[in-house]
Parts: sequence; C-alpha cells; structure tokens
Amino acid sequence: LHKDEPVLQKMDLETMSYIKTISLKEYNCIPQSLAYTHLGGYYFICCKPDTTGAIPPQLIVDSVTDSVIGYNGDVTGTPYISPDGHYLVSIDDVKGLMRVQSITIRGEVQDAFDIHTNLHISDVAFQPSFTEAHQYNIYASSSTQTDVLFVELSSGKVKMVKSLKEPVKTEEWPWNSKNRLIKDSGLFGQYLMTPSKESLFILDGRLNKLNCEITEG
Repeated sequence: LHKDEPVLQKMDLETMSYIKTISLKEYNCIPQSLAYTHLGGYYFICCKPDTTGAIPPQLIVDSVTDSVIGYNGDVTGTPYISPDGHYLVSIDDVKGLMRVQSITIRGEVQDAFDIHTNLHISDVAFQPSFTEAHQYNIYASSSTQTDVLFVELSSGKVKMVKSLKEPVKTEEWPWNSKNRLIKDSGLFGQYLMTPSKESLFILDGRLNKLNCEITEG
C-alpha cells in the first residue's frame, strides 16, 4: 500500500524490487488495509472513505492474475483473515459492525453474518477452538471500553470478557491507531494478552475468562 495512491504494489522479497502495479483507479479506491487468504488466493482490500465520507465496499483482488474481481458484496471495514484462511472478519467502526464470512476450500466466499457492537473495536486476535476441531474463535479489544468481545466463528455465539480496566487514551498513543492491542500466543497456546492504561491482562482462551492481571511493583 502506498499512501494516497489508488494502486497495490507487488514486491519480490528476494530482490526487494517492485514487480507489478495493480491499479484500483477504476474503483476510486485508495487502499487503507488488506488481508490475504490462500483459499482462492484472494486479497480483500479496505478502501479509504471517498470525498463525501462514504465508505465503499471491500474490493477482492485475485493474486494469481493480479486483477480486480469486484466488490465483496456490501461488506465494508478493516479485513482480518483467520490463520487457516477459512474466515474473513471485517470490522466497520463507523457502522458498529463486525461481519464474519466463511471461505470454502474451493475459495468461495460465503454470505456474512453480522454482529452489532458499540465497543469501538481496536484490535482482534484469532484463537484455535478448544471445543471444535479445525475451528477458530476471535477476541476483539475495545479502544474506549473495559470489555473484550469473544465470538465463536462457527456458530456466531458471543460472550463478553469484562472488567479489564481502561485502555490508554487514543491521544496518548499517537504511534498506532490501535490503542489497545490484543495478542494470541500462537497456534498451540491458550493465552492472550491485552494492556490497559496501567497493567497487562492475561486471558485464558480455553476457559474464555480473565486469567490474571500483571502490574508494576
């Protein structure tokens, strides 16, 4: 992604050189963020709001042909892909909407189910399910509130992990738009961590609850 340019730049990491420019000008899309799934080989592009402030739907780009396939229906927001490539989670903070789409082995993008939330999601982390094989759950931290949202992606079941104290204020975290990160512990780990203003919280992904709080001193 290049700032304020309606293009995607493809780079060869071995030679560190640009090898392809994919134009998004036809769709008036200045890309803001993207996510990739190996299932179908798609990039999902979140475009910046247009001059009227309207947020266009995500674009889908084919990584094999480097061509724009079209819009991802009416799905808007920042895209996140689960580690297995089977789930696309899109966060639209303006609409207060999390949209979850499944992607088949053949690369077919299924219809979304919606979760409405006023959490103002800051960051998300994927966690392998401990109750279902080959499934993932998602944890989403809030930029303004003390709760973390838990979603079982296979069923849409929602739960809140509460009382994680206030996050750092956005204006006090100028180097990143995500003022409350949340991180998993890898493929076989069951713990996640997220900071508050004055401490660090460890969540238990197996039990879906707070494990402990770490403070200074």
